[in-house]
Amino acid sequence: MSRPSPQTERLLDLFDLLASRPTDGFTLAEIARAAGVSKATVHPMIVALARRGWLLRHPELRTYRLGPALIAAGRAAAQGGTAIDAARPVARELAAATGIPCVALVAGGIPGEDDDLLVGEIGLPYAPVSAPSGDTAPGGIRHGAYWLRLGDRIQPRPPLGAVCVAWADDAAAEAWFARLGPDRPADALARLAPGLAGIRSRGWAVEIEDHLYERLSSLVADLEGEEQAGVAARTRPPATAAAPTHTHTAALRRLMADVGRAFNLADTLPATVDPDAQYRPTSINAPVFDAGGSVSVVLCLIIGRSGRDAREGRGSGVTGLLSGARVIELGEQVRAAADAVTAATHGRRRDG
Repeated sequence: MSRPSPQTERLLDLFDLLASRPTDGFTLAEIARAAGVSKATVHPMIVALARRGWLLRHPELRTYRLGPALIAAGRAAAQGGTAIDAARPVARELAAATGIPCVALVAGGIPGEDDDLLVGEIGLPYAPVSAPSGDTAPGGIRHGAYWLRLGDRIQPRPPLGAVCVAWADDAAAEAWFARLGPDRPADALARLAPGLAGIRSRGWAVEIEDHLYERLSSLVADLEGEEQAGVAARTRPPATAAAPTHTHTAALRRLMADVGRAFNLADTLPATVDPDAQYRPTSINAPVFDAGGSVSVVLCLIIGRSGRDAREGRGSGVTGLLSGARVIELGEQVRAAADAVTAATHGRRRDG
């Protein structure tokens, strides 16, 4: 893995900050505060970007916003002739046709981290909602506890991303399973093998929500962080200082093991879909293949909605609970759209 570059990260954070408030802009002091550095540190970068037209400064308010040079760069990025370029309008059409948000995810777009995904397009059947900060994030979408926007990086954790590894080799599957961390069941491959075979047979995947396990995992991570912070804050901690938190963490891990046995990992990635059954999917997705038969783009319908989205009536009345027949219908729609992109970009579709 490549070493991080603080200067590059600071530059990217700057563009993310300015994109969050495109019409008002930010003062130099606000930019420095958001970056956690002094005005003297950030000022040369701001001046250089303004000279190249990447930023514009308001003559009276002395605020900075994104400049016209970025428009040309954006147009060039949108005309690269790649699979994601062909998939963008398809994602928007799928969202309009199904009444469900559709995300186009780019596979293998990060050097050295081929199993990560990038959000390349977000098709919405409704007007965008506000980001958690209260600012409008153009093209953003809420997915459960997460906020997705164009360019975001996703690290797929099973069952998310199954469609990327269903046709991959054992090394790719192992790297995917490794993202389960210490909670990975010893028989994870055996549990998910039927689900992966089902994806290859159908040509599309459906991922079922397991929010209880997800919430427990998040709570364990928070408790472990608190335990480490508490120990680090003491130069000479008592022998039992972290015992209460450690005890809670261990108890939660035992509970998670029980949940794992009750809610099998395979249940999140069904091998077959019963038309007469009821499902609560988080996503339904299908792959776009490149000329070598590798997954280059994933078209993904985002089914699961947060409580806020439900209260506001987002998604044209689509709820998280769907019949198996409806899941199959949506899966075939996504597969047909993905196959069309594969054909348009001269890719080679891989069958089961």
